[in-house]
Amino acid sequence: MGVFEKPALPAAWRGAVALLLAASAGGAAAQTMYRCGNTYSQTPCAPDAVPQRGHADAATEKAGGAQGYDLCASHAPESVETPEPQSARVQQVGPRKAEVIQYAGQPIAAHRYDLTVDAKTAYGVYSGPRPYACWVSEDQRRILQFAPRRR
Repeated sequence: MGVFEKPALPAAWRGAVALLLAASAGGAAAQTMYRCGNTYSQTPCAPDAVPQRGHADAATEKAGGAQGYDLCASHAPESVETPEPQSARVQQVGPRKAEVIQYAGQPIAAHRYDLTVDAKTAYGVYSGPRPYACWVSEDQRRILQFAPRRR
């Protein structure tokens, strides 16, 4: 063997490496799934369920409705004490932040949106923007907490 030649792998090692590569590729292949209404399952949900082939990493369908900041903005007027909630002007302050918060006594990952709410007082004038924080679930479809924020 020369100085610049690579040593050859023994035949047994080459076979083991090939088997390992083939096995790992099988895990990323498509799986048989059954559609059950708006969800998918690996087991049939009805006797006449039709199997569908899908990739293991396929994205699920997005449900409609407000999410993220829009969800917080629509929730803000009803959460802020004001005689005219429909007058509330909501504005996002800064970017979304990822945080771990306590929810139902457990730590949970959440997204925080900082916003200001400016609503009319009992005298019919705007009180000035007040800071709030809104924490939503990881999928950004549920409000976990909504609270005043210190400046």
